[in-house]
Amino acid sequence: MSPARGYPRAVLFDLDDTLFDHGHSSRTALWSVRGEHPELSRVPWPELRETYARLLEEVHVRLLSGELTLEQSRHERFRRLFSELSEPGQSPDAAVREAAEVYGRAYRESWQQVSGAGRLLERVGRRARVAVVTNNLLDEQRAKLGALDLTQYVDELVASEEVGVAKPDPYIFRVALERVGCSAGEALVVGDSWESDVVGARAAGIRAVWLNRYGLAAPDPGAAEEIKDLGSLEGMLVPAHDGGEAQE
Repeated sequence: MSPARGYPRAVLFDLDDTLFDHGHSSRTALWSVRGEHPELSRVPWPELRETYARLLEEVHVRLLSGELTLEQSRHERFRRLFSELSEPGQSPDAAVREAAEVYGRAYRESWQQVSGAGRLLERVGRRARVAVVTNNLLDEQRAKLGALDLTQYVDELVASEEVGVAKPDPYIFRVALERVGCSAGEALVVGDSWESDVVGARAAGIRAVWLNRYGLAAPDPGAAEEIKDLGSLEGMLVPAHDGGEAQE
């Protein structure tokens, strides 16, 4: 991202794994569940983590559609996890309920920002409108922002639950643009998901920056600018020669 393009009037951030470290909380919570269930502790950690991540993505679609509540979706993930990884013939109903409860508690207790999120939002907010555009439930995402002390830096929270469509549908980005009062050409989208954030932003005509914290290969290197951490974005948006800002 070149400073010569000018500072955007609005920056639209993804939340999970962009500002909020969902991956950390999910791994921490799954590890807690694994420690209490022998049938899961026998499964190699990489296999358990990959299986759960796949089920999370599959069931999350049903949560976004309104088919399942948050509690039901968590229960369904663990029902399927035990079904795939337990010995045949076992009846894991009680284990599923317990695992879902342990996971939910450990997940919330381990919430944390992606490194640099608060500092970045505070500095960006001095010069641009800040919106969060997220595929999730509105109350859940409000709770995350509040718990992480990020609410004060966010002008608009746009969640797929309230809008009725999820990223990468360009409509959710257009709703965000309307709320922050700027055009697609005046905005910037920052997110960790190539499909949801980069593809969705481009479909809406918005410039995209891909947060690639894990060194993945870009599906289309020319489609978005890439950063490895949020600090890199801060350096691009707030150049070192920018007077008082650089003295903090």
